[in-house]
Amino acid sequence: DIGSAGASPSLSRQGSWVCSELPKLQVGRMATAARGPRMSAAVGGRRMRGGRRIKFEDESPPKPYDWRCTPDHGKAPAPSAATPKAGRAEEDVGEPPDGIVKLQSAEGEVFEVRAALLWASSLIRSVVADAGLDEEIPLPKASTETVAFFLRLCDPSRQAVVGLGLHDISEEEFGGLIWLAKLLDMQRVFCQPVAHLVNDEFPDVHVGIPTELQMLLVRHASDTLQSAALCHILRMVVRAPMSKMYASGIVLAITPLIGSPDENVRAAALEAFMYFRVVEAKLVLLEHRDFGVRASANRFLRAATPSEETVGAVLQLAANHRSFLVREAAAKALGDMAPVGHKLAVQTLADLLADDAREVREAASGALRGIGGTDDPVVIAAVIRQALSKDWPVRSVALAVLAEIAPSKRELVEDLATAMQHGGATMAKMAAARVLQSMRSVKELRDSTQRDSEDKHDDIAGPRWGDESGAED
Repeated sequence: DIGSAGASPSLSRQGSWVCSELPKLQVGRMATAARGPRMSAAVGGRRMRGGRRIKFEDESPPKPYDWRCTPDHGKAPAPSAATPKAGRAEEDVGEPPDGIVKLQSAEGEVFEVRAALLWASSLIRSVVADAGLDEEIPLPKASTETVAFFLRLCDPSRQAVVGLGLHDISEEEFGGLIWLAKLLDMQRVFCQPVAHLVNDEFPDVHVGIPTELQMLLVRHASDTLQSAALCHILRMVVRAPMSKMYASGIVLAITPLIGSPDENVRAAALEAFMYFRVVEAKLVLLEHRDFGVRASANRFLRAATPSEETVGAVLQLAANHRSFLVREAAAKALGDMAPVGHKLAVQTLADLLADDAREVREAASGALRGIGGTDDPVVIAAVIRQALSKDWPVRSVALAVLAEIAPSKRELVEDLATAMQHGGATMAKMAAARVLQSMRSVKELRDSTQRDSEDKHDDIAGPRWGDESGAED
């Protein structure tokens, strides 16, 4: 009897039993508790008269948050390769040789190091493969102190860094260490012990971390940093000036963090991307399941100076993404950022007029009105192809677009609308009637404007010399 063990369960407001002294059971095991002060030890999901079924805390590891838009019904989710990894993927470097590697500092000092300690370096592996272990590997611009300190940090036992603090390393020393890590291509190996030092001293040390080191930590040690330290670095790193190459690397590093099981890391990564004024970050946000996030990314892309590379990336999302929400957002972005008459954008938007989702068709329709121009034969041909579709929703939206972008093809549009009115679904007939009514309204407005303009011109001109009416007056 669990009640005899001294546990005193109580009923919470939601009606579930709470007992902090009970041991946690495995996932899926059930216990039955009486409504009184005692609890039955029956386990296995059996329901007893007058009792309640209890499910104990789920101890399975937290799952990543699925932040991307859900694929359309019947479409498989995107492959895992679509989600970029933080930093570079781990390589299969093979077994290191049992020997010593010789490193030569810029001052000529030679360090003999076990090959296993440096085998993560692509430079070391290539030199050993070409020249063997006897070759001395020069390290230009790396002082003797820097090489010694770097090897001390990279010791996997971490015994050499006991008692070391980040405040003991100057910014100049950090610069030398970062240069050597890049030279040897060992950024991840270097960043792991530094991340442990940051964890040990956070939040006192965050002010003294150089910007370039923050970028490296986000790219290569985000899985080692504590949640609070990582959140702070994320907010700081996107505010620092950086080159386009670094910005692309930061985007690749932060993207997986948007799906982190840690809610605080998730929020910090999303906040960083919302602030990060880089096109690559906004393209990632176009896939976010939150409408406000996608709208914010669209506003940025609308205001940014579009490049052919950016337009191409948005075209890929519009044409191939498996979620209609992303295709809709990409179609709207194309209408704002693509140049007027852009052939590939026009073709993609015309194809989206036949999309299964009504929202995508409407977004493509609005975008074509923006970049289709007036009486462009390429655009008209692409839209007419959809206006002859067998599906009435496709014909309806294509006919509405054609009525606006092809004023010189008025008779063709009227013929297509009349044919739709005399056959097909009721909704198709209503759509055709709206197109015809809109065209009549436009024509009446144009004729009225023209008449008003002619009357105003006559009033200004007055009677001409020799006019009979003027002579009588």
